[in-house]
Amino acid sequence: MSVDKLPSGRFRARVKRGRHVVSTKTFDRKKDALAWEAAERVRLAGGFDPRLGKSTTVAAAVAEFLSDREGRVAASTVATDRRFLNALPVSVSRSPVGELTHAEVERYIHRLRVSAGTKRRALISLSAFFGWAVRRGFRTDNPAKGVKVAGEAPNHAATMATWDDVEMIAAQINDPGYRLYVRVMAYTGLRPGEMRALRVGDVSGGRLRVLRSHPEGHPEKDVKNHQARFVPVAAAVRGDLEQHMSERSPRERVFTAPGGGLIASRNLRRDVRWSVIAPELRLYDLRHVAVSEWVRAGVPLATVRTWAGHSSLSVTSRYTHVAGSEDVAALELVNGRAGVTRGSQATQGSQETVR
Repeated sequence: MSVDKLPSGRFRARVKRGRHVVSTKTFDRKKDALAWEAAERVRLAGGFDPRLGKSTTVAAAVAEFLSDREGRVAASTVATDRRFLNALPVSVSRSPVGELTHAEVERYIHRLRVSAGTKRRALISLSAFFGWAVRRGFRTDNPAKGVKVAGEAPNHAATMATWDDVEMIAAQINDPGYRLYVRVMAYTGLRPGEMRALRVGDVSGGRLRVLRSHPEGHPEKDVKNHQARFVPVAAAVRGDLEQHMSERSPRERVFTAPGGGLIASRNLRRDVRWSVIAPELRLYDLRHVAVSEWVRAGVPLATVRTWAGHSSLSVTSRYTHVAGSEDVAALELVNGRAGVTRGSQATQGSQETVR
């Protein structure tokens, strides 16, 4: 047995490969130490042991999952996962992690008395947890996959709102800083955290250097997917942005709240009466406006992906639905071909008539 009782009364589990200890962890209960040791052995062997899923509760597995997440993902992501997973009902948390079914996960999500958006975020945490459970050998499938949330948005982030719409919205905002913040976000597609972290020194030569993000309520960190990028500033806002920064030092933030400090989305929405001037748009939709307009303008998807900081081209492809951009381009090709055949015949006939 590779579980020892320490002088402190806790239990230390060790997993060896040959004569070498390759993994170790300490627990308050011997039962948890044994379960972890068994799971580690299965993981190292690359296999699956159904006994693990039956002997380990969801609550015990969640505690290990959250511990593993520390340092691997953003602290804000761990905090959100902890909030949702630690709030699981007793009927779920005490169930064996290997026996929870898709129907039970679906029932739990549907019974939550929260918005559709919050349900979707809870489902993301559950899916991440069960994905981890599969990799650790607790089960062979992810029961959170395929669960649908009532009132879910379509599977693309494109919006029919345009830069002209945003300009009309911005014209109704009295505070010049907030007004420029809304316009710059709509033309550059930066995320709210990236807008808060943007420094004057990051703006040069008509481009933004996006290196950091500052989520609300959390420390500043690298940008999402750790993909630093450059984003061009459209001429429509470049002059106003440069004038806005003209008397600021390179280390100062480009955008701050009217009284100084970081911009809080809730305060911005309240101060500009967002629900009145833009009832059909979320503040985050300004990012979608930028990406959608780039696609409408015919910017290559690979370039759009780089500017937006998307993790993959498949994410960017969700925006090709806007205004039938692909259909318009395809129709131009068809019309061009028609002009060579049928269209050219009509032209020739008309010329003969004139003669």
